[in-house]
Amino acid sequence: MEWFDTHAHLGDGQFSADREAVLERALQSKVLKIVEIADSPAEWEGALAMSRARPAQVRASLGLHPYYADQYCDELVDDLAKKAGLPEVVAVGEIGLDYVKTEIPKEVQLKALASLLSASLDWDKPVVVHCRGAYEDLRLVLERLFRGKTPRGRYWGVVHCFSGTAPDALFCRDLGFALGVDGPVTYPKNESLRQALREAGVECLVLETDSPYLPPQSSRGKRNEPAAIPEIGAALSAALGVAPEAVAAATTKNALDLFRWPR
Repeated sequence: MEWFDTHAHLGDGQFSADREAVLERALQSKVLKIVEIADSPAEWEGALAMSRARPAQVRASLGLHPYYADQYCDELVDDLAKKAGLPEVVAVGEIGLDYVKTEIPKEVQLKALASLLSASLDWDKPVVVHCRGAYEDLRLVLERLFRGKTPRGRYWGVVHCFSGTAPDALFCRDLGFALGVDGPVTYPKNESLRQALREAGVECLVLETDSPYLPPQSSRGKRNEPAAIPEIGAALSAALGVAPEAVAAATTKNALDLFRWPR
């Protein structure tokens, strides 16, 4: 089986001592492709450098996390526009809304998100969307910008680390967004999440680690890394009642389509 980690933060300082070993462990675990998420301008060059060093394994997504939405300005958009056209860059993100873990006003987050989503359409790039405690507002923004349009590929983007309800999952799927499945799918108490994913169906799901965050059940409290993808895939397989091989094949195909990654 071959796997794809669609969301990792390997530029994080927690990987400074063994980043190359982490990438090698991913390959040994058959996690052959990784999208490195650089969610602030300070991280963009590092993600590009990682992609250039390992072009067969790593590609970059550049964005502005809602934690940094107050950095939004025209100059940032101009710089991102130039970098979005580079071959190493497969997406814009992560961008989004977080009403739980940041004090940046909602209005500031919404302005940055709407602008960057609109820009992604102009740049013909899929988006990586963060949403925590904000699905009602996210649905309004996505519907306004994407309803009635048809993506060039199968997806406009992905709702990273999906944590909404079953109706949220169906809304995002039907609008043309993939759903990111992370370590929380392995947590015993997350049956409502597993039910939402069952209703959405494997045809719109991709796997993520969000490394070094959100480790699966077997390593709770420890640093996460891309080699954990098979454990996340196994939990999704059990939740869906689908063979692990089928989950690996479907989620990898979905990810390749999502990021338009050459076969």
